[in-house]
Amino acid sequence: MDETEFHHKYHPMHKGNEMRSLCNHTPFSHFCWWDKIFLRRDSLDIKEDDYLKSLYNDSRAQYNTYVNEGTIMNNYANIYNLLTRVRQALNHPYLVVYSKNAMSKESSAANDGGEVKCGLCHESVKDPLVNDCGHTFCRSCFIDFSASAGQVSCPTCSITGFKSSSILNRIRLDDFQTSTKLEALREEIRFMIERDGSAKGIVFSQYPSFLDLIHYSLQKSGVQCVQLDGSTNMKARDIAIKRFNEDPDCILFLMSLKTGGIALNLTAASHVFLMDAWWNPAVEQQAQDRVHRIGQFKPVRQVPWLYSYLQTAVF
Repeated sequence: MDETEFHHKYHPMHKGNEMRSLCNHTPFSHFCWWDKIFLRRDSLDIKEDDYLKSLYNDSRAQYNTYVNEGTIMNNYANIYNLLTRVRQALNHPYLVVYSKNAMSKESSAANDGGEVKCGLCHESVKDPLVNDCGHTFCRSCFIDFSASAGQVSCPTCSITGFKSSSILNRIRLDDFQTSTKLEALREEIRFMIERDGSAKGIVFSQYPSFLDLIHYSLQKSGVQCVQLDGSTNMKARDIAIKRFNEDPDCILFLMSLKTGGIALNLTAASHVFLMDAWWNPAVEQQAQDRVHRIGQFKPVRQVPWLYSYLQTAVF
């Protein structure tokens, strides 16, 4: 067998009939670790599917209203918001139900006809003070708490230990519900560890709130991870990168696509999990290249998600 036949028979491209072009190197001088892309398909459970269909029907009805009124050109932002809500619901219904907009509307409705409880004394609010995160307090309670605990942006957020903008401050953690994507990710992480006990992975999502939910869910399961999104300052960013690269127990790096998708070299990871699709595929490719760089000595496995419902969710 000559070198060309050997290259043709044993090159990784020909294993599994992967349709990829050959590199210019011979197998004797270079071995190519081609990316392995595994498109994962999952079906939503009944509750998630019902919620998504309801949300989709409402969004489509609103879109049809714009069509009938001839105001599509004036409602690009609103249409984008409708699409985003459907995409978020595919990740986790919490992203829609407990979004800042939804909580603001709920708070306004409560102020109009319901009773609002103070986050500190848990009595009916007197002289209400509403923080940017949506939590409401009696003005006197807030002043007393700030005087005793020091300057804080939100007492509720400081008690829970999450950043003030986190969605985790707006949900009931004692009744935390998982989602199909969260469970699928946990399963992929288990597969990753079973295949290679030293393997690490990067989880990308365009929604920082979803990263917060993933982080909380994984921590409850004992999986150590770090997170990087637009709210992370430079010092915390450097600490997170150093820990991920040097701590063998920290096996996952949670990143937003736009923040962590460029200017990082993370060859400590060999698995990439794309939790949701970006509008521009080039942004996803840039993010994936954080692990496929010089210094990578393991096969790179990429796992994007696809749901059959997406095929019909087009206005």
